[in-house]
Amino acid sequence: MGNCLHHSKSSVKRWKGSVEDYLPIHELLDSPKTCMNNNTGRMMTHNTWFAYTIIPKIFGYNIINSDGKSVDTVDIAMLHIAEDYRMTGVPTPQDFLKHMEVQAWMNNGVKPIPSQESKEAVTDLLERLREERLEEEII
Repeated sequence: MGNCLHHSKSSVKRWKGSVEDYLPIHELLDSPKTCMNNNTGRMMTHNTWFAYTIIPKIFGYNIINSDGKSVDTVDIAMLHIAEDYRMTGVPTPQDFLKHMEVQAWMNNGVKPIPSQESKEAVTDLLERLREERLEEEII
C-alpha cells in the first residue's frame, strides 16, 4: 500500500479518529524497513502471529481513538498487512519460513553466525556482564 501515513489514513477512513491514533501501530509494523532495503523484512511483522500476539502485548487489545471509539488493535494490524498484500491474504509465519533454507548456524550455534553485527552484539553483552560482575564484587 505504501508508508505508515497512508496506512494511518486508511485506518481513519475505516474507524474515524485521527492519523496520530493509528500511527504507532503502523510504524511498528513497518519498522523492519529501517534496517532492510527491500520487502524481506515483512517476514518479521507482516504475519498472523505478529498481529495476534505481539501487537496486543504492546498496544493492548483495543485503543480508544480521538473520537472516543474503541478499535481492536489486531484488526488495525491485520488490515495493514492485508493492504500491503493487495487484499489477497494475510501470511502466516509458515508462509515465509517454508521458503527459507535452514543454515548450519541456525542449529544452536553449531557453526558461527556469519554477520559481524552478531559478533559485536555478543561481545558487547559479555563486556556488560563482566562489568556488572566486577561491580557486584566491589560492593
